[in-house]
Amino acid sequence: MKNRCAIARAFVAKAVYNMPTTEILMDRLKSDSRLCGWEKVTAIPSQSTFSRAFAEFADSQHAERVHAALIDKHLGKQLLGHISRDSTAITAREKPEKKTKSAPDKASKKRGRPRKGEQRIQEPTLPRAPWP
Repeated sequence: MKNRCAIARAFVAKAVYNMPTTEILMDRLKSDSRLCGWEKVTAIPSQSTFSRAFAEFADSQHAERVHAALIDKHLGKQLLGHISRDSTAITAREKPEKKTKSAPDKASKKRGRPRKGEQRIQEPTLPRAPWP
């Protein structure tokens, strides 16, 4: 009975940290014994003690009462607002619309070497500055 307060904290911690088994809780308490109020790792009770106490807490609805007390303490009579979103399907395209190709510019010159017999007009270039 002397450890019931710390075991009750461990019961709430098990629910808050979403630990499915008591073994996982005990491993966590061994790595951080001060989490629920034990000063030393050797002071942590055995697994059977935890199981008996947790069964007693579940029967007395301890977690529900702690949750209600936390809400009363921190929120009181305050009204909470929420946002409702409509999840109605919106009709839309599944694939993007195909783009029409524009006609290629005939004035553009082709890259590379000219074909045999093809004459290309060379654009005048600026003369290079002499090397100083």
